[in-house]
Amino acid sequence: MKSGKFIAYYLLGLVGILLISTSPALFRQGAFMNVGNYIQELRGLFSILLEPSEWNYIYKGDTVPLIEHLWEPYQYSMTIFFGGILLGFLIAFLGAFGTLFLPKWAKVIVHRGLGVLEAIPDLLLAFSLQLFIVWFYRQTEILLMPFTTLGQEKVYALPIVAIAVLPMVMMYKIILMLMEEEMTKPYVQMAKGKGLEKAFILSVHVVRNIIKSAFYHSKIIIWGALSSLLIIEYIFNMNGITTAFMDDFRPMVSSVILFLVFTPFYILYQGTELFLFKDHKAVEEANIQMNSFIGSLSVKRSGGEWLKSAVREFGVHFRNIKFLTGFIIIAGTVIVSVVYSMTADPLIDQYFQIYDENDRLVSASPHTPEFVFLGTDALGYSVFDQLLAGAKYTILFALIIAFLRLTVGFALAIPYTFFLPGKVQRVFEKLVDGMHFLPLTIIAYLLLRPVLWMPQGGFTTTETERILYQGIILTILAVPLVVTLFGNEMKLIMKEEYVTSTKVLGGSSVHLLWKHLLPHLSPRMGIVFGQQFIQTLLIFIHLGVFEIYFGGTKVSYDPLMGDPPLSTTYEWSGLIGAAKNSLMTGRWWLIIPALLSFVIIIVSMQLIIQGIKEIQQKRVGVVVEKSNGLKRLFSRRTENKASARDTHEDRFVFLQKVSGDSYRERDKR
Repeated sequence: MKSGKFIAYYLLGLVGILLISTSPALFRQGAFMNVGNYIQELRGLFSILLEPSEWNYIYKGDTVPLIEHLWEPYQYSMTIFFGGILLGFLIAFLGAFGTLFLPKWAKVIVHRGLGVLEAIPDLLLAFSLQLFIVWFYRQTEILLMPFTTLGQEKVYALPIVAIAVLPMVMMYKIILMLMEEEMTKPYVQMAKGKGLEKAFILSVHVVRNIIKSAFYHSKIIIWGALSSLLIIEYIFNMNGITTAFMDDFRPMVSSVILFLVFTPFYILYQGTELFLFKDHKAVEEANIQMNSFIGSLSVKRSGGEWLKSAVREFGVHFRNIKFLTGFIIIAGTVIVSVVYSMTADPLIDQYFQIYDENDRLVSASPHTPEFVFLGTDALGYSVFDQLLAGAKYTILFALIIAFLRLTVGFALAIPYTFFLPGKVQRVFEKLVDGMHFLPLTIIAYLLLRPVLWMPQGGFTTTETERILYQGIILTILAVPLVVTLFGNEMKLIMKEEYVTSTKVLGGSSVHLLWKHLLPHLSPRMGIVFGQQFIQTLLIFIHLGVFEIYFGGTKVSYDPLMGDPPLSTTYEWSGLIGAAKNSLMTGRWWLIIPALLSFVIIIVSMQLIIQGIKEIQQKRVGVVVEKSNGLKRLFSRRTENKASARDTHEDRFVFLQKVSGDSYRERDKR
C-alpha cells in the first residue's frame, strides 16, 4: 500500500513538471495564452518521451544525447548542493546546541549577527566571498581556494560555503526554537531534579525528540536553497544542471532537468515519511469540522467603533520600536520615491562628460562616485536617481504580491481545511510537498520569460497585461504552500478545548471563524506576510540576474550598436541585471547600491516581523527578553538604586522600648 502511494505521488509530481515545462508554448509567435499551442506542444512532449531515441540536447549547434550530456553537470550540481546543505545543517545544530550554554548578552549578539546575515541576498554573499578571496590573495599572495571555474577545472569549496549560509541561519533558528521549547517540558524538569547534566539531557533526550520536527521544517529550507542554486552556479561560472536549460530552452530539456532535480529529494523526504515515520493521522485525527450550520455575522459595532478598534490595534504595534523602525523605513522610502517621481525633471539625470573649471575632461561615463553621487551607469544615467525612481515599483509590487499570496491562501485554506475530505487533503498535501523540491527561480523563469522578454517585432502585450501576468504567476507559485500552512494552523486551533466547547454550545461556522480562528491567526498572518514579502524581493533579484525585469525587458536587436537589455521602470532588479558583471571589472558602484537597498528593505521587514512576534508573545504571557543599550548606559544609576535598598545594619536606626510608649535609640555595640 505504501509503495503504491509512493509511486503514485511521484508520477503526479512528474505530470506537474510536464505541464510547467510546456508553458512557454502559450506565448509562442507573439500569442498570449494560446491554449491550442499549449495542448499541441504537450502532445508532442508526451510523444518524444515515449521515444528515447529523440532525447537529445543542442550543444553549440550540435545534437548530443540528452542524458549523457546532462549527467556530469547533474553530479556536479548535486555534489555542491548536498555538500552545502549538510555543512549548513551541521553548523546549525552545533551552533544551536552551544547557544543554550551562552550567557544572555552573547545570545543577543549571535541572534543579531545571524539576522543581518539572513538579510544578505545570495548574490551579494557570493560576490563578497569571491572578493574576499581576491583581496586576501593580493595582500598575502596566498590563494585560499579557487573562486571560479576555469576551463575543465571545477570549484567546490567556495560554492559549498555560499550554499550553506542561508540554510545554516534558518535551521539554526528552528533548532534553537525547538530545543528551547523542549527544555520546558516536564520530563526535562524531572531529569534535572535527578541530577542529570544539561548537556546529557540535550544530547540524549531533547535532540531525539526534535529530529522529526526539524526534518519537516527542512523542506522549506531546501526549497529556498534550490532557488539559490541557479544564482550560485552563475556567479561561480559553474557548468551545472540548473544552467543547462539556458542554452536549450525546449520543453523536453526543461522536463528532464526538473525530473533530475526533483527525484532525489522526493525519494529522501517522501520515502522517509512513508516508510520510516509512523503515520498516526488515522488514529489521532480529531474532529476539526465546523458545525453544519453557517450562521450569520452579527455586527453590533458602528463603523466608527470598528475604525477606532483598528486604529487601536495598529497603535499597539507602533509602540513597538522594532515594528515602528521597519515601518518608517519602508513607508518613507516609498513616499520619497513617489514624491521624487512627481517632481523631478528630468526623472533620471544623464551625465555624458564631466569637465573641470579649466574645461579639461576629467571623467567619461560610467562616472565614479567621485564625480557623481553613487556614480552613473555605462550610458551616464545617475544610479542614485534610478534607485529613487524605481523604489516605488520594487517595494509596492512586492507588497502587493505578498498581500495576494496571503489573502488568497487564507481564503482557500478555509474550504480546504473544513470541507475537503481527509483523504483529499492528504493527496493535496503530498502534491504541494512536491513543490518543495522544484527550484522556484527556474519555474518563475520558465513561466515569465516568454512574456517579459521583448521579441524582435516588439511587445504584443501592453505593460499593464505583463504586470498583471507577472503578479498572477508569482502569486500562484506560493499560494498552495500558504494554503497548507494556514490549513495546518487552523487544524491545531480547532483541537483546542475552548473551540470544542464553543461547538458543543452551538457556535456557528461564522462565529468560530470570526471569534476564534481569526484572532489567533492574525499575528501569524502578519509574520507570513513579511516572509512572503522578503521571498518576493529575492525572486526579483534572481530574475534580475537573468534580465527578466518587472513589467518587461526592453531588448535591442541592432546587430551593430545594440543597447543592453533595459528595464522600462528603473526597478531595482533592472539595475542588478544591467550591472551583474560590474564587480569583475571594478565598477562596484553599478550594483552594490542596488543590492544594499534590497538589504535595507529586507532588514526593515525583519524588524516588522520581530515586532509582531514580540507583541504576540506579550499577549499570550511569554516574557520577552530584551537587551537595550540604554539599560547598559544607565546601569550605574540602577546599581546605585539597588544599593539604596540594601538591608545592611548601618543603614537603619534601631529603637528600644523603655516604658509604655517611650522608645530610645538602641546601642549598636
